[in-house]
Amino acid sequence: MSVIISARNEEQTLSRLLHQVARLEPAEIIVVLNGCSDNSFPISRQHRQAIVVHCPESVGHDVGRAIGAKLSRGDILLFLDGDMVIPASQLVSFTAAVDRGIDVALNDLDSLMPSFGLCDDVTRSKLFLNYALDRYDLGVSSMTAVPHALSRHALETIGYRELMVPPKAQARSVLEKLRVEKVGTVNVIKHNRLRKANTGVGNAVEKLIIGDHAEALHEVLSRRKAGGLLSSETQREYRRQVAAWRNRI
Repeated sequence: MSVIISARNEEQTLSRLLHQVARLEPAEIIVVLNGCSDNSFPISRQHRQAIVVHCPESVGHDVGRAIGAKLSRGDILLFLDGDMVIPASQLVSFTAAVDRGIDVALNDLDSLMPSFGLCDDVTRSKLFLNYALDRYDLGVSSMTAVPHALSRHALETIGYRELMVPPKAQARSVLEKLRVEKVGTVNVIKHNRLRKANTGVGNAVEKLIIGDHAEALHEVLSRRKAGGLLSSETQREYRRQVAAWRNRI
């Protein structure tokens, strides 16, 4: 198993996360540092098992995941972000799911979402992409969120470069008939570190993620025959699901 951690200036959490990851006894831990100006590099170096990739300029955490995947050798790839200290006990379900044969193991955040009217555009983008893929069961689960895990087969099928645009990688995984499932719930919402780039309506991270989903939808459209993005049956089911979510108390 390979654990891939993307981090930018995470000196407050990185050591604790690496401690939890070590409890999983992975074959390798790859830490990709994106333009860190704090002590993230020396902290990572203190962990003997960590393979540290230091990018002086920020390349973005999604690019960091692609770099880590390219360098990895494990049959199971677990992706984490350096700002979230997730207990090893909560990470096991993702790696175990891949070990059982699932190709893409996603974090199930449905139960943590508010009613439809209170959801932000990012959440709605995730929902719409899964409905466009005829995967209503996935809800808002997305490769944009961590933790998630991939099989080596999935990586070889979709290609490590696609991980730079997580929703597109997810779309390709479904279109290629890989086994994509939500396998556990880790409340990353409360762990997510607030920064200037990811707070406020229309922030930079929100725009990036929505743009990534637009690219993923283009991938879906390009792979389908003429007749539109959604079939009539899919449109009816989409309306039913959205109505159910909208009316949820």
